Amino acid sequence: MQVSHLNKIILFIFFYLGTLQQANSQIDRNELVLADSLFKTNRLLEAEKLYQSNLARPSKISQNIKLRLAYISKVKNDWLRELYYLASIQSKEANAEMAKRMEEIGAKQELRGYEINWSNQVYWIYFSYFPWIMGLLLLLAIYVATIFLHKYKRKIAIKTAHLIFFSVYLVLLSIVANFPDFLNFGIVMNDKTYLRNFASSVAPVKKTLKKGSLITYWGKKDIWEKCYFEGEFGFIKSANYLKIN
Repeated sequence: MQVSHLNKIILFIFFYLGTLQQANSQIDRNELVLADSLFKTNRLLEAEKLYQSNLARPSKISQNIKLRLAYISKVKNDWLRELYYLASIQSKEANAEMAKRMEEIGAKQELRGYEINWSNQVYWIYFSYFPWIMGLLLLLAIYVATIFLHKYKRKIAIKTAHLIFFSVYLVLLSIVANFPDFLNFGIVMNDKTYLRNFASSVAPVKKTLKKGSLITYWGKKDIWEKCYFEGEFGFIKSANYLKIN
């Protein structure tokens, strides 16, 4: 009898949680529909608040929201937020028109790092086609490993040079797979952000970063982030920048 009551309670909890999740999802969808309606009728400030509260969405929806927020920021003449949203979109997909707009903002604000060059193309291709690139490289590794296994079973000698080459390939494959971990980008959001020699407020200042500066960061140490900016490695406070990917 007690087991039966327990099963009913568990069933009720799952039903309640499922209903609650569905209701919340419906509320979120209604908010986006309302936000789109406000956006189309040029009630941009009201739409902006709803879009910002719904940024944590699946990738495609989130990208569309950021595009609308970038437009709203442009209308508000908030170049920093516009740059942030455009850069966030660009970290996931290649778009020449957005890249030109970012380059235009960067030039106007005298910021470096937004110029369109070959490195931008490499980043965009990498992030856009990462699953395909990794899939192809893994298939090649599996193919070679299968050949080695076949030779081993047939007791055919495997050349040392081939083993070394394959080992180097696996190391490079690991680097490519983990490349995003040390290619994270952020935008400095505060005036006079200091790039310091080590993680301390008393550390010597290596560079003073302007608002809107594009940094590469990796690894956190307390309130400090290791980062790279214009040929210099150092630390900046995590609160002074926003992640864009």
